[in-house]
Amino acid sequence: MSSLATKINRNWWVIPILAFGSAVTCLVLMSALGGPRMLAAVKPDLRKDIYSSLTGSSSGLLGFALAAVAILAAFAPRTDTQERNRRREVALADARTDIAKCLLVTSVFLMTILVASTVGIGMDARDNGNSSISTIVVAAAFASLVGLLISGLGVTLSILERNANP
Repeated sequence: MSSLATKINRNWWVIPILAFGSAVTCLVLMSALGGPRMLAAVKPDLRKDIYSSLTGSSSGLLGFALAAVAILAAFAPRTDTQERNRRREVALADARTDIAKCLLVTSVFLMTILVASTVGIGMDARDNGNSSISTIVVAAAFASLVGLLISGLGVTLSILERNANP
């Protein structure tokens, strides 16, 4: 179990992917139990409004995530003559790279929401909804939330670590 925890610790970007897979599995099982669920159960006019709102929100968060990746990529380790500080700076640079990877994976899910919601606006007009589009949108939203939370936690820990020993 500790080797799994170590692998996840070294590969944060896997967690949003696992969250997406878990959400899809749960949503497919829920819809197999009968009847439309989640977005598919909402009236068509309200569903289009929700898709429009998701399109705007996901595009804003996508811009934020990509800007954060660009900022993290711009930071280089501080140069220092002491070996101990040099190792710490390299470790912090590796942590920033891990955070950027997680943000890039999260960006993929935000783009998925953006595209699926846009398609949903045009195609999801039936009374019982389109469970495929609904499942993709909800699962991608869950994965994006998980990715943003993990990335935010990583940035917070990185800042605290850097400020702990100037």
